[in-house]
Amino acid sequence: MNNLGSKIYELRKQNNMTLEEVGEIVGVGKSTVRKWETGEIANMRRDKIAKLAEALHTTPAYLMGWNEGEEKSVPVSEDALSNDEKLLIDLFRQIPSESRPLVLSMIKAALKNL
Repeated sequence: MNNLGSKIYELRKQNNMTLEEVGEIVGVGKSTVRKWETGEIANMRRDKIAKLAEALHTTPAYLMGWNEGEEKSVPVSEDALSNDEKLLIDLFRQIPSESRPLVLSMIKAALKNL
């Protein structure tokens, strides 16, 4: 299993999701999700990376293994975001980078309790 594949697998398990559930959210079949996890498919389209990150409650940067300081991201249309989402993004950007993993883990823990 490659690094991306192991991240997908671990996050899927942490979120108690099946291959089918992830595939439905992303818009692919369960066999495609399995191939991502095993590394059989290594090159993913940007839109699939974004949807996969959303499904697994993470960021495209985490999935792709990009360094915190790099400015790589999957573009999201401003029109696609609600005012609450824009506020969350603005607030998150104000958090020092070394504290962001803690904040993300707190948000994930809160989501599990909903």
